Amino acid sequence: MNIFTSRLVVLAALLSAAPLHAAAGDDLLARMSALNPDLHSYSATMHAHVALETFPFLSTDIVATYYHKDPDLNKIAVTSGLPAIAHGFSQLYPRIEPPARWSALYAVSQTSDDGKTASFTLTPKVAGNVTRIEVNVDDASATIRSMRWDYANGGWASMDDRYGEVQGNTVVTSQTGHVEEPSYKGDVTTTLSGYQLNPSLPDSLFTQ
Repeated sequence: MNIFTSRLVVLAALLSAAPLHAAAGDDLLARMSALNPDLHSYSATMHAHVALETFPFLSTDIVATYYHKDPDLNKIAVTSGLPAIAHGFSQLYPRIEPPARWSALYAVSQTSDDGKTASFTLTPKVAGNVTRIEVNVDDASATIRSMRWDYANGGWASMDDRYGEVQGNTVVTSQTGHVEEPSYKGDVTTTLSGYQLNPSLPDSLFTQ
């Protein structure tokens, strides 16, 4: 696995770490925030297939455990499928900001709403690697359907979410993602299963 595939592994982790509910628009924010009121932590088994579409056309299948604890602690622990050359990616700590912080971090504008899907643009208030995030939200279920990140180097990444229900909670069950950078592009598909809800997860589990 070269550095390009390693970056796709990181993208797989980021995709699987997508929040179960997110903020966008006053009415949607209220309904999204009402999702899963009794879910404060969980673990799940993640299967990810990562494939480069450019030379050297590598692909790998990864199995990992994904941990989350409110408000914003996340960890991906890879258990199999990671070549030795990428051992540094066996423990990943995606940073997913909670919905309550979106307005503090981004300028949020609604770009459209056809009655089924609302679209929003998030522009970081502080310049960095990400220049813009496009978010599509399902009006009926108040869940994110897709996101796209645009990067300062001209690259971009996207993901599409699908949801299921576990013990009355709305959770991500599968995702597809694509990334294009100036020197490579690739695809990631992930599934999440075997959810354990509200396990006792010590903060030390998330210490890097």
